[in-house]
Amino acid sequence: MRSLIDKHPHITQIVVAREEADYHIGLFRYRIQFRNGNLLEAFERFESTPSGIAVLKYSFHLQDASGALIMRWDNAPHHPTVPSFPDHLHQGSEDNVLPNSPVTLRDILTLLG
Repeated sequence: MRSLIDKHPHITQIVVAREEADYHIGLFRYRIQFRNGNLLEAFERFESTPSGIAVLKYSFHLQDASGALIMRWDNAPHHPTVPSFPDHLHQGSEDNVLPNSPVTLRDILTLLG
């Protein structure tokens, strides 16, 4: 994952807040700064399975240079009425909650181009 971040053309800085790996379970928490001033707080908890890597929990919080929320993708189980529960997207504000498919950091970095 770090090589994907290092190769991204719009990323200017990455701060590794936490990285852990223990047997087949791991997690990371990164703060990723973009050229346009946006900041992405990225968190994934994952496990290795016989069929590949399974993401158990995630949150990707994108904010502008002033700290205002742009979007946050997560799978915290606090919006049970969203059709894609527990996966959802906060767009522009905490109260604007939309259905969303599960995403990974790779998906988010691809989206942010």
